This record gives sequence, structure tokens and C-alpha cells, in this order.
Amino acid sequence: MSVLLNLESVSKRFGYRTILDNISFTLNAGEFVMLIGNNGAGKSTLLRIISSLMKPTNGKISFCETNQKEFLLEWLQIMGSITHENRLYGDLSSIDNLRLFGTLYGVEELKLKIDEILAKIDLTHVAQLPVRNFSSGMTKRLMIGRLMLCQPKILILDEPYTGLDQHSFRWFQQYLQEFHQRGGTVFMVTHQLELGLELATRVLVLHRQTIMHDISAAGLSMDQCSAWLEE
Repeated sequence: MSVLLNLESVSKRFGYRTILDNISFTLNAGEFVMLIGNNGAGKSTLLRIISSLMKPTNGKISFCETNQKEFLLEWLQIMGSITHENRLYGDLSSIDNLRLFGTLYGVEELKLKIDEILAKIDLTHVAQLPVRNFSSGMTKRLMIGRLMLCQPKILILDEPYTGLDQHSFRWFQQYLQEFHQRGGTVFMVTHQLELGLELATRVLVLHRQTIMHDISAAGLSMDQCSAWLEE
């Protein structure tokens, strides 16, 4: 498998506070990695660094075996993310948000695809409503719709199930499964261990600001994951 992302001794500090300490791992093409850890372990900070939204204090990051700075634009073009910041335009409608992102990513047959996605994420009935008026669940569905529209090769997901109802769980889980089966790569933080283990090929455990376990997900149980979180 080709290497998509490599972190070597990455650390992040805010003042005297260490958020991440000596993080090293490799993400290969076609993997579905689930990152778990207790609150305050540094999971969201790590995802922000991987997504190029934050720079590490120390360490080295390379994308596709190329220096981060040299490959940054290409990385951003093939990566899609869901973070705690929705990065949607609140004054614009669902249609306008999707049209904007679709245009930036050069999506063909844009109008047709937007209509299809709005139906899939069950937002057709509020398609003209400003996004600032959306509930958290509706906002999350639109964020997922943006991923579907832009068709990235790599997904970086921070608690993507939060705010979704049971129906949305099912179709989003199917979307992730199909994305991975088509050769896509996923790096996901979630507290929904059962849903994550259904799809993951590998599990990383972040504990006390560093990677404590890096293990295949095959045969791994929720009980074992929970035990690691209780250590």
C-alpha cells in the first residue's frame, strides 16, 4: 500500500501545556482508521494538524511521501473533512453552499448532483433556507452532503455521527462503507465504538497525549476498546 500520510515525532503545545506528545504513525491508502481516546486526549487537535488547519510545534509531516509544504495544495484537493467547525456559509442556502463548493472543486453536472444529494440527505424541503437557521443535525447532514458532492479520496472525520438521527446513521454508515470499498481512505475520531468497529481496519488509541496502541481492528471488541479508554 502507498503511504498517504506520515507523522514523525509530532508534538503540539499551547504555552506550557502539552496537547500532543511525540506522535508517530503512517496512514496508508485504502485504510479505515478509527482514532479513539478520552476527552482531552488531543484527538481534535491531531485531526486539525492532519487537515492542515493547525501547525505542529515540533515534528515532521509528509503527504504522499512529499514534504507537507510542497504537497499541501494537492492534499487539500483530495481530502474532505468534517470537524467541529462546519465551514458552511450561514447566510447562504443549502443549494448555494453546495453550488459554491461544487464550483470550487470543478464538479460536472452540478445542478443535477446537488438535487440528488439534497434528496439523499433529506434537505430538499429546506433547500432555500439560510443555513444559519438549521438545527445541528441538519447542519451535519449538509456537511456530509458536501463530502458526497466533492468526492474526495481521503476523509478526515471528527465525531461525524454526532447530531444524526437513527435514519441518518444508516445511510451515512452505508456511504462510508461504499466510499471505503471504492478504495477511499478514512481517518475517523468517534465515541460511537460499535459503528466505528463495523468499518475500521485499524484502531489507534490516543492516551495522555500520545499513541498508546496501534492495532488491527480485525476481531477487536467494544469491550477491549472500552477497557483501553478506562486505563
